[in-house]
Amino acid sequence: RKIAGGRTSSLTSHAPARTRDSEIMADFVDKQFTKEEVAEKVLEQYDEETTRVFYQCVMGGGGHDIHFGIYKEPTDGVKESSQHTTEWMMTQLDGASPVKPTHHVLDLGSGHGGGSHAMAQKFGCKVTGYNLGAGQNALNMARCKELGIDHLVDAQVGNINNPLPAEWTGKFDQVWSCEVLCHAGDKVALFKELVRCMKPGGVFVFSDIMGADGADEKALKGFTDRNATTFMGRPSMYIDFVKEAGMKYVTWWDGSNHLERYFRDMLSQIQSNRPEMNAKGITNQYLDNWVSSLTERADIQAEKGVFAWGVFVARKPFEGEL
Repeated sequence: RKIAGGRTSSLTSHAPARTRDSEIMADFVDKQFTKEEVAEKVLEQYDEETTRVFYQCVMGGGGHDIHFGIYKEPTDGVKESSQHTTEWMMTQLDGASPVKPTHHVLDLGSGHGGGSHAMAQKFGCKVTGYNLGAGQNALNMARCKELGIDHLVDAQVGNINNPLPAEWTGKFDQVWSCEVLCHAGDKVALFKELVRCMKPGGVFVFSDIMGADGADEKALKGFTDRNATTFMGRPSMYIDFVKEAGMKYVTWWDGSNHLERYFRDMLSQIQSNRPEMNAKGITNQYLDNWVSSLTERADIQAEKGVFAWGVFVARKPFEGEL
């Protein structure tokens, strides 16, 4: 499957190759995937030219912070709230162990690079993004050049469901991951790889969309039908997973109360930007499916609170630490 480039001319055509919904709509209705299957589906979800446009508009608000948000003001939308999340994660990272200009941070699943850009700008540290989508990486690096931080940030293509590069052992001072781990088939195995790649005392800060503790997986259908997931974690699971991987658990900040508003803001983004997205090749069928899914998500979250979301902090023990 082509994942980037060479597709603009076909976006508004009626070529038969573009009429198969499975090829252009990243629909995963009633499906969750194995560790071996999920990478291809993640590329379909995020790194097709049309889906990159969708996520940057509907979740990023035109920016590079493409993830769920923290609302501080009544006027905040998806862009502002997503930026608040990045800021809060940096606060958590720096609070657990100060980030210095001499440090090297791994941005696991770096996407369009919003977290990488923010860390490089705030701390002056080096950041290596590790991300499955070559198209996303290209957008990331183009933005780095615009910001004048391309000497601090690089982005490599890689699959989090495979072992991380052998040469990364003991390489990173911190690891950052923002809403990526729902795509990891074996979360404990991945966490053990991160422990290997961190220096002693290294901090791991991550956020993820999860099921609430006690939520039935079927109740999460509004999310899993649109997202290439393996299984969705739970807050209590992640706390157990970091400990099982050999890390010290530091804290879990629960931001689940922001989810319903964010789901409804995504709906507003679709409504407001539908003509522009249509002009860039996103079909009404794709958008209508998202409207249905997001409406279901928002309503069930309001009624039953089945989704959880927030920020975790853990760290690799120092040498000799019990």
